[in-house]
Amino acid sequence: MAANSTFVSFDGGIQRLEGEDTKLIIPAILSTISGIGIGGNLLVLVVLIYVFASQSASEAYVMLANLSATDLLILSLCAPARTITYYKQTWTLGILACRTTEWIQHSCLAVKAFTLLATSQAHHNFPSRPEDQLNFRQKNVVITLALVWTLALLFPVPDILFSRLKEEGNISLCVSELTFNSQDAMRIFSKLLPLGIYVLPVILSTVSHIRNIFLIKPSSNDEAFLSRQYENSLMYLSIIAINTLLMLPEWVSWVWMRHKSSESCKPSAALLIFAQVCVYLSSGVFPAVLLTMYVPLRESLGNLCSLLACRQSKHRLRNVNEMRTVVMKVLDERACATLSDKHSDASCQTLPDLEHFWSERRNTTVAEDSDPLPWERLVQSNVELQPLTSVVPLLENPV
Repeated sequence: MAANSTFVSFDGGIQRLEGEDTKLIIPAILSTISGIGIGGNLLVLVVLIYVFASQSASEAYVMLANLSATDLLILSLCAPARTITYYKQTWTLGILACRTTEWIQHSCLAVKAFTLLATSQAHHNFPSRPEDQLNFRQKNVVITLALVWTLALLFPVPDILFSRLKEEGNISLCVSELTFNSQDAMRIFSKLLPLGIYVLPVILSTVSHIRNIFLIKPSSNDEAFLSRQYENSLMYLSIIAINTLLMLPEWVSWVWMRHKSSESCKPSAALLIFAQVCVYLSSGVFPAVLLTMYVPLRESLGNLCSLLACRQSKHRLRNVNEMRTVVMKVLDERACATLSDKHSDASCQTLPDLEHFWSERRNTTVAEDSDPLPWERLVQSNVELQPLTSVVPLLENPV
């Protein structure tokens, strides 16, 4: 580091780790979590889109879609950057990724925290009854989402200012460092960030959901709706509890690195790696918790699977019918061609008796034994013999 700067932590994953095991094991773990989490969150988004298309949208459904989309961003943008860093053991993604990697991750974590807080104010407007669909107010949802994302993107902006790309020989390192003039700003920022996007949202969300449970008024006319409300509140509390526990190592190590008294008191590399794995694990388990505890979404998934299976069977049946039509058409064409060939052969074929007759008529040479008028030939031969018989007596009696 420079003489007038102080090293704080590595950004985008720990670099310069020793050992070949960490080079392979940690990227494998992060890749597995990312792959499973991306698939699960995509499934949740597809089911929610199917719910929106079926005219069953509500404020709470939109908030769940926002949570799933945020987890998808964390697993598809932040986790791969850490995976590459642990595998290369240096920073290879350039200066822009170095300056924004921590900002993107903290912004996504802030979106999750603020969204969970906003769901407690949505009054659980799940469409459990037909008249509940009228409670969906698009304007309020758009304003809430715009406010959540604006605050989440602005809150961790100092991460961009503190990140630096350092060159040491032939390698590059992405670090967070302090100059002499920015130490006070870092001290304030290191307290406000975890307090604003972790501690306060968790406390307010938990209190709000517990309050909503007590505000549910028992009614004998609609017991199914009340049980559904209790299940929704318990689901939100479970998501908050899991997210809080899995995010605790990350924020403890993050604050520890910025408030350590000396280099000997800094957290170990194992704790830092474990904290980052827990961050991505919280995004990976969200779809499992949601599909397990939220019955309407699970029912919508079943309906979607049934619809896709029905369409696939109809498509196969249509293909079979089309293939059968084509085969029958080909067979009909071949049958017609065969019949036409046989008809043409039959029309041109000569019977054996007629063929013999015409072959005899074409023969112009007529044999004597087959002459139809033998007496004419006999008279002609007698006429030719008469002069010879009259000459013979004259030769015997000359004058």
